[in-house]
Amino acid sequence: MYPPTGPRDPEFVRQSTRRLLQSLEQLNDEQAREPSRLPGWSRAEVVTHLARNADGVRGMVEAAGRGEVAMMYPGGAEQRAEEIVAGRGEPADALRRDVRRASDRLMEAWDALTSEAWSRPGRASVERSMRDFVWVRLREVEVHHVDLDVGYETSDWPVAFVSGALTEIFGTFELRASPVRPVVDVDYRVVATDHDAAWRVALHGNVVAVSRDDGTPIDGEARGWGCDIVAWLYGRDPRGGGVVASGDLGVLRLPNWFPYA
Repeated sequence: MYPPTGPRDPEFVRQSTRRLLQSLEQLNDEQAREPSRLPGWSRAEVVTHLARNADGVRGMVEAAGRGEVAMMYPGGAEQRAEEIVAGRGEPADALRRDVRRASDRLMEAWDALTSEAWSRPGRASVERSMRDFVWVRLREVEVHHVDLDVGYETSDWPVAFVSGALTEIFGTFELRASPVRPVVDVDYRVVATDHDAAWRVALHGNVVAVSRDDGTPIDGEARGWGCDIVAWLYGRDPRGGGVVASGDLGVLRLPNWFPYA
């Protein structure tokens, strides 16, 4: 199982989905075919992905309700890719109906889940409990809402989401180490100024150690609002436009050395 992450109450997903659907209300067919901020994806493909992701989570939830363990995408990466491409030419109205229906069905599945079943696992890229998949869905909706480039920005992310994302990012750093990252001997500090929180990322050879910052000397520092730190480390602002760096500027390469897929 992955370490605990952010908010795991379906109500957060309900509210997030409502904001997404409101943004999509004004989307027309031409805009749906235009590129999103996600390289290589149109807006239609992002919306379709959100719908199929909801279906995938629902399949695991329904299986957990039966005492079974299911995969989010039984057909693997190929199934996921085919389903996304299938939405490329869909009109805006169809896209809205699709993601609304899929989201509603997921909420219904969560509502029907027994207290015992919430701790049962499901399988995606890693195995998680049904409760933790609530966070996975919340992250998908919030991040891809920004990817759609329809007026929703990282500064619009709710504080609870940003706090949960920071917890997840720094709790899984070593699990995401790129096999081709350089071997260095440095200590970095990353500061989320509006969350009054800072982390120390110590890279010594192949050893990666992340902890709450203790104020001792470091080689380089990156600081910014929590939403800017999350966007940067999620790869949504790879140049760190919202981040101020000082000291060893290698700190700005953290998203490349520890990519978030």
